[in-house]
Amino acid sequence: MERGEWLDLAGEEPVDTQAMSAWGEDRLVSATVLRDIVRGTAADNPDPRGLRLRGARIRGRLDLAFITSSVPVVLNDCVFEEGLNAVDARLPLLDLEGCLIEHPTEIPFIATGLNTSELSLRRATVTSAASGAAVLIGAELGELDCWGATITNTAGNALTADNIRVHRNALLGGGFTATSAAGDGAVRLIDAEIGEVLFLGATLRSDNGMALNAENLRVHRKLMLRNHFTASGTGVLGAVNLDGAELGELDCADAGVANPIGPAVSATNMRVRRDASFYRCTFTGGALSFVGAEPGDLICDETTVRNQEGSAVQAANLRVQRELSFDNCLVEAGVRGYAIDLESANVGGDLSLSGIRLIQPDRGRRLYIDGLTYANLPDGISTENWLKLLREATPWYAAQPYQHLAALQRAAGHDSQARRVLMAQRRDQLDRRALTGRTERAWVRFTGLTLGYGHQPWRALICLLLVIAAAVTLAVVLGGQGGLAQVADPARPCPVVERVGVGLDLGTPLLTTRSRCDVTTSGAGQVLTVTGWALRLLAWAFATLFIAGFTSAVRRT
Repeated sequence: MERGEWLDLAGEEPVDTQAMSAWGEDRLVSATVLRDIVRGTAADNPDPRGLRLRGARIRGRLDLAFITSSVPVVLNDCVFEEGLNAVDARLPLLDLEGCLIEHPTEIPFIATGLNTSELSLRRATVTSAASGAAVLIGAELGELDCWGATITNTAGNALTADNIRVHRNALLGGGFTATSAAGDGAVRLIDAEIGEVLFLGATLRSDNGMALNAENLRVHRKLMLRNHFTASGTGVLGAVNLDGAELGELDCADAGVANPIGPAVSATNMRVRRDASFYRCTFTGGALSFVGAEPGDLICDETTVRNQEGSAVQAANLRVQRELSFDNCLVEAGVRGYAIDLESANVGGDLSLSGIRLIQPDRGRRLYIDGLTYANLPDGISTENWLKLLREATPWYAAQPYQHLAALQRAAGHDSQARRVLMAQRRDQLDRRALTGRTERAWVRFTGLTLGYGHQPWRALICLLLVIAAAVTLAVVLGGQGGLAQVADPARPCPVVERVGVGLDLGTPLLTTRSRCDVTTSGAGQVLTVTGWALRLLAWAFATLFIAGFTSAVRRT
C-alpha cells in the first residue's frame, strides 16, 4: 500500500471462472484486512495509486458500506466468496475488472448510493440466487464500465440501477450479458440519468419480465442498441421498455428484440431531441410501440416487425418533428390488429414509404391513418399507389386522408393531381357505402359520370355538345322526310341550313336562330316534336350542371 505496487497472486496463470473456482488457501485474503486498508487504518501513508490486488480469493464479505476514503480500490481477477457491499460508500475508484462475485444466499454486489468517479465491472462475472445480483440504485458515478461482464440471477433482476446518475458513459457492450429468470427486468434503469449509454453487442434476457426496463430514463447524448444487440423478454410492458424516456438520440441498428406476449419495444411518450433510428432490426412476437412519442426524426429502414396477435407498429398520436421513414420495411400484423397504426399522428417533414411491405390476413386492415398529417407529399411512393393504399389497405372510408393529400397536392401546384385525389375520395365513399341513402348515392354516381364529382365540369359541356349534335342531326334527317316545312309556303320543303337552325334551337338553351321553318303534323314532324322536348330538357340539364361544376357548387355538396 505504501509503495502503490500491484500484489499479483495470479502471475502468468490463466484467469477464468473455472480456474478461479479451483484456487486454494495460497490465494486467500481476508475481507477484513481489505476493509482496514480502504479505511486507511492499515497503512500510515498510503500511496495515491491505492489498493491494487490481483488474483486473490477474498474470504468473507467485503464490507465497504458507508466508508468515505481517498484510497482507490483496484481488485482485478479476484474471487469474492461472499460478495461485496459498497452501500453509500464514497471512493475515488472502484475497479472490479475480471472478478467473480457470488454469494450463496444474499445479493452478491450491492452498491446503492455509491459515489465514485468510476465503477468497473469489466469482464466480471456476477451470479446470484437472491432478489438482486448487481444493485446500484441511487449510485452517483463518473463512469460505469460493464464491458464484457456477465450478470446472472436465477431469482431476481440481474442489474438493478434505478435512479443511478452516470455523468459520462455507461458501457454495457462487448459481449455484456444480463440474464434474469425472475424479477421484472434483466437490466433496470428506471429514472436513471446518464450521459451516454452503449449497449453494443449486448445480450439481455428475462424469463419473467422485461429484458431492459428503462422507463423515464434520461440520456443526455445517445442511447445505442447496436452491433447485434439482442433482448428477449416477456410481459405486456415490452421486452425493451422506454416509456417516458428522454434521449438526445436513439441509435438502434442490427438489433433483435423478441417478446411472445407483448410489445418488443415500448416507447410510449418517449422524447428524442434528434434521431430515433432503427436500421436492419428485427422485432418479433410483439409490436413496436411509439404511441405519443416525440422524436426529431423516426427512421425505421430495412427493419422487420412481426406481431402474430395484434398491430405490428403502434404509433397513434406520434409527433415527428422532421422525417418519418419506413423504407424497405417488412411489417406483418395479426388478424386483430393493423400493420401500421398512425391514427392522429403528425409528421413535420417527409413521410417516406419506399419499398415498404405490409402484411395482414385482412388486407383491408394493413393501415390505420385516420387523422395522420404530414408536411410534404409522401416520398418513395407514387400518388397512384398511395391512393391504392387508402382505398384497399384501410379498414373503412375516411375523408381526412384524402383531403389532406389533396391539400398538399394543391399547395405544390399540382391542381390536376388534387382533383384526381378528390375524385378517388368520392369513389371510395361510394364503394364502401359511406353514403347510406339510395337517392344520395344515385346523385353522386350521376355527378361522377357527368361532372367528375364536380372536379371535371368539361364532361357536362361535352354532353351538351353531344345533345346539340343529336338535335341538329335529327332536324336535318327528319326535316328532309317532311318533318319540317317553310312557314311562308308549307308546300315547300325546308332547306338544309334552316333545318340546322331548327336543330340548334332544339339543342341549345337560350338560343334562337329565328328559322323560317316549322314542324309539320306528319309522322316525321311528330317524332321531331317529341324528341325535341327531350333534347331540350337534356340541354338545359347539362348546361345547368356545367355551370354548377364550374362554380364548384356540386363540390360543396
